[in-house]
Amino acid sequence: MKKLLILFTFFISLSTLLSQETPFIQLKDSTQLKLSVLKVDVKIVGNFATTTYDMKFYNELNRTLEGELIFPLGQGQSVSGFAMDVNDKMREAVIVEKELARVAYESTVRQNIDPGLLEKTQGNNYKARIYPILPRDYKNVVITYEQELFGKNNSKLYELPLNFTNNFDEFLIDITVYGDRKPLINNDDLIFHQEGNTYKALAHKKDYLASSSIIIDIPKSLGSRQVITHNDFFYINQQLAPNSRLKEKPDSITILWDSSFSNNHRKVKKELELLDRYFSYLQNIKVRFISFSNSMHSDKEFRVIDGNWSILKEQIEKITYDGGTYLGFLDSMKIKSDEILIFTDGLINLGHFNKKINRSIYTVNSSVSGDHEYMNRIATTSGGNYINLTRFSTENALEILKHETYQFLGISNNSMLEEVYPNQNTNVLSDFSLSGKFKENTTIKLLFGYRNKVTEEIEIYITSGTEDKTIRRLWAKQKLSFLNKNKKQNKNKIISLAKQYKLITEYTSMLILDRIEDYVKYRIEPPQELKEAYKERIENIEQEELYKREEIEERRTDLFNEYEDLWSWYTTEFPKKVEKTKQKINTRNINSNQNTQQRVSIDTLREPISDTTNVSIETSRNTIDITKRIVSGVITDDKGLPLPGVNVWVEETNHGTQTDIDGNFRINAEVTQELNISYIGFASKKSATTNSSNLQIKLEEDASLLEEVVVVGYGVQKRKSMTASVVTVTNQSFSGAVAGVQVGNSQPGTNSSIVVRGVSSITSNSEPLYIVNGVPVQGNPTNKLLPDEIESMQVLKEEAGEALYGSAGNNGIIVITTKEGKENNLEKIEQLNQKISEKIELKSWNPDTPYLKILKKEKTIDLAYAKYLEIRSQYTNTPSFYLDVADFFDRKEAPDIAIKILTNLIEKDLDNHELMRALAYKLEYFKQNELAVVVYEKILELRPEEPQSYRDLALAYENIGEFQKSFDLLYKIYNGDLLEKDEDERFLGIEQLAYVELSRLVHKYKKKLKLSESTKTIFKEIPVDVRVVIDWNHNDTDIDLWVIDPNEEKGYYSNTETEIGGRLSQDMTEGYGPEEFMLKKAIKGNYKVMIDYYADNVQKISGPTILKVTMFTNYGKKNESKKVSIVRLGKQEEEIEIGSLKF
Repeated sequence: MKKLLILFTFFISLSTLLSQETPFIQLKDSTQLKLSVLKVDVKIVGNFATTTYDMKFYNELNRTLEGELIFPLGQGQSVSGFAMDVNDKMREAVIVEKELARVAYESTVRQNIDPGLLEKTQGNNYKARIYPILPRDYKNVVITYEQELFGKNNSKLYELPLNFTNNFDEFLIDITVYGDRKPLINNDDLIFHQEGNTYKALAHKKDYLASSSIIIDIPKSLGSRQVITHNDFFYINQQLAPNSRLKEKPDSITILWDSSFSNNHRKVKKELELLDRYFSYLQNIKVRFISFSNSMHSDKEFRVIDGNWSILKEQIEKITYDGGTYLGFLDSMKIKSDEILIFTDGLINLGHFNKKINRSIYTVNSSVSGDHEYMNRIATTSGGNYINLTRFSTENALEILKHETYQFLGISNNSMLEEVYPNQNTNVLSDFSLSGKFKENTTIKLLFGYRNKVTEEIEIYITSGTEDKTIRRLWAKQKLSFLNKNKKQNKNKIISLAKQYKLITEYTSMLILDRIEDYVKYRIEPPQELKEAYKERIENIEQEELYKREEIEERRTDLFNEYEDLWSWYTTEFPKKVEKTKQKINTRNINSNQNTQQRVSIDTLREPISDTTNVSIETSRNTIDITKRIVSGVITDDKGLPLPGVNVWVEETNHGTQTDIDGNFRINAEVTQELNISYIGFASKKSATTNSSNLQIKLEEDASLLEEVVVVGYGVQKRKSMTASVVTVTNQSFSGAVAGVQVGNSQPGTNSSIVVRGVSSITSNSEPLYIVNGVPVQGNPTNKLLPDEIESMQVLKEEAGEALYGSAGNNGIIVITTKEGKENNLEKIEQLNQKISEKIELKSWNPDTPYLKILKKEKTIDLAYAKYLEIRSQYTNTPSFYLDVADFFDRKEAPDIAIKILTNLIEKDLDNHELMRALAYKLEYFKQNELAVVVYEKILELRPEEPQSYRDLALAYENIGEFQKSFDLLYKIYNGDLLEKDEDERFLGIEQLAYVELSRLVHKYKKKLKLSESTKTIFKEIPVDVRVVIDWNHNDTDIDLWVIDPNEEKGYYSNTETEIGGRLSQDMTEGYGPEEFMLKKAIKGNYKVMIDYYADNVQKISGPTILKVTMFTNYGKKNESKKVSIVRLGKQEEEIEIGSLKF
């Protein structure tokens, strides 16, 4: 009975000791999707455990959802498998280089073909996008992870985290332990039964709550040893009982206390308990206490007398956790203490320290979701130790602090061994494992000791015999740990190792693609079931590779021609003598493969479109995949004349193209697919592709189709054919007043047209719920309303609609307020607005937000900051909260507080490049240029496929005086070195900006740049009187730059060359920018800078779009003046004035 009681007590303490986090799917509104069925399979062989979560998530709603699987793992654990259901079959992920995986993933997403991507983010955290989660259906996701087990006394311990809060419809668990001794388990529903050389425990439950971790105690004997081989690989696990040595008590210590936002999850009470024990042991000691987050916040001296440290403890207990994490201040700090204790989760995101500190460093962490590898590395390198309080009790942790660090110091020379890991200086507590390769049977001598002095030698005989393929991965993971000590230098080696042994790393991800064509396109070897088809298609790929190389060279040639065009503009005298012709209506230049919007020039649409309107369409290159079937053809009118700009797209896809000037087109289409053809003024037509791959198509005129024109991502088509987010011809009096809505100007005898843009998902299946003047109405009221009768209109998407009106709002809500209703139904309108503000996370889009009103009531800055901390939990997942509050404190002249609050953006969502870019913009605004460089460097590491990442960092390098680094990055863009990364030409045009910026850099810093004379002559001086550049942080977001000169002429995407010589760069429709306006010789007067903001009405996890506006006068001249402003675009307004220049 006593033995059972001890065991029970052991398990109770251990459940809090080892508790880890469980996987979950988070939806856009930060709620979690119901996990309905969970099957868990556990296999434990010796010191190695494999755990598989087979999860079925259920969508209880009547709409398709998208979520993100979040899966934090503990120390020593790593994901080894990922699978999802694709077309009702499970598909395994394959290991792909991170950049390629992301490019393939995002490209296929834009084709509405959704893949799966699992990435390792900072620390040991994993996340994957899960889509689609169909209405009233299940989504099956499988995750497998591996781990080596660590010892506790005479046992090896395994924990299965099952800390769920909701019942499962079905729960199954199957545990297999290989060995001859019966394991112990802390769950009454699971009993181990022996089956041959294994012990198995099974359970199958219905309507079951798994609310506590399952812990398995696997007995072992003291001094036990495990030696396994496979071919030329060997693996050794040795339990040790080192003769511990007390270290000399330090006279002084420095405590570094991480108070950043992510450390809210640390178990501070447990850390304080450890300090309490340590100070009781030390009794009398000097303590230097430094707290830090985005910068160092306090640096104070304390004295502990007779173990009493109450004053210091009280200060720690008052610490608030806010801001990003920066340790770089240690590089300029002198620390004279005998040892250093760093309390942190190790998620350092604003800069590490590089200085070698000649003191023992002990890193202490109590959070599962930490960077264990980093904390272990800096501790081991210094001669200290990593204390993971999620694994150890405070009693065990105290023993580590009291004793010298016992280390593995390497092996004695042996020519029969190679690539043995770890190689040396590895901290050892009890269990120790080592792996490598051997040429023939041999004896290996392991060396252990203290302070690089060998005190113990252990000889182990290695012989071929016990075969286990698992050890190949164990060896690969230990080699990976070694390479990770210098990640950047070892990047290529890490990628090669990961691909060979199927490891997910900092540089590799797990990718699932839907179609064999996508695996072929990106040369990604698919899972087993698709390999045969892949090999067949890949054999004839050499010709396509040749075409690609030729196309890259053609595009590079085009670049240099465009630089000549820019110079030609610069040397032209304005105003030109040639009379300007009246503009035609132009749709946007857009890649036909992208699900983005085309638009009609607003200035040319002040009059309704009639059947005589001349519409011209600018087309971008159409990318043809020669690995697929190609259909070509010519489209003419009924008289045989070719029709340019006809929209051709494959039915039930968003893959489309347009005819060239001779009516010709080429497109990928299978024999089972039909083509949809539409052209303004002609009847739409469908054409089968079954019998021919060379089509002759005639269209018949139909003037009635010109009654209303709708522009979508493929061109011009009838309203009933709409397949994506739409815009219509706008009424100027209403344009810009309504976010996401445009109104057609009615002609006599026709219906009014009110069309919602950016809400394809709420109009694709059934009509949204309409609310007029605060009251829900039946049907579409816009048929009865004239545009002039409407005061305002608001679009709420599905999540918001359901929060307000349950299933009635499943398809979204359109809220209309009429001018008459504003006067007569004000009470009901205000009631609805209150309901919306209470139930929907739209606060961040409203500049007059509730949280700012609360902060404004506080009388002092300190009280306002305290109030911010108090209400912060309500807005944790609202990025704009941090942006708005930071601006609030900036206006209050408290920049340090503003910067601290801003840096939460990098803590909030690990590796979110859009949030990072927003943060970097704001850091530049606050002149925190060194920190901005750190963030931009991280963005480049995360998004090397996007040229904006290089340009942003280049400009940031200039701000800190790193002119050569700035030149080198811009030169990559200018020279076309990144063209291959932008295969779809999404960012075509950025090269010209790089050329202009390089020209300025070369002539401004010529003495500080190491350039050849021939390189210097390439870049001619291009000084201009006015230069305006806009950049923004969101991908797949379209913003246009407008500049209105003193003559009231507007330069924009449809008027790229103004009468006085203003020049607009190429229109960036698919994210980030940049867009540029330049004017060589400015006339006197005011230049109004505006933007036209086209954006989806969905609030992203990365918050609203952040715009960086850089305005120069006398650009490239000695008297150059520069002004940078950061604008949060809280509303999808059509026209927003963002600044002005006077010349």
